[in-house]
Amino acid sequence: MYIKIKNKRGQSTVEYVLLVTAVVAVIIVFLVSGNSPFKTQLNATLNSAVQGMSDKGQTLGESHTSPASNSSTAPSYSVGVNP
Repeated sequence: MYIKIKNKRGQSTVEYVLLVTAVVAVIIVFLVSGNSPFKTQLNATLNSAVQGMSDKGQTLGESHTSPASNSSTAPSYSVGVNP
């Protein structure tokens, strides 16, 4: 009695490309749609990160200047996702 052993292989490159394409398509759909929760949360996260970096930069800048030359304020930045 002979037993046939099938050659089992992992996913091919084509399957990985299709999977990545599908994920990118879903992300694009969420970013392009009007006021999606995904887009709103992404904007909030990016703005929070930018504001945190701006605050840290201002703090570091103040620590390296003399008190007399500390009359300027750091600009406020806002990041938005616009397709």
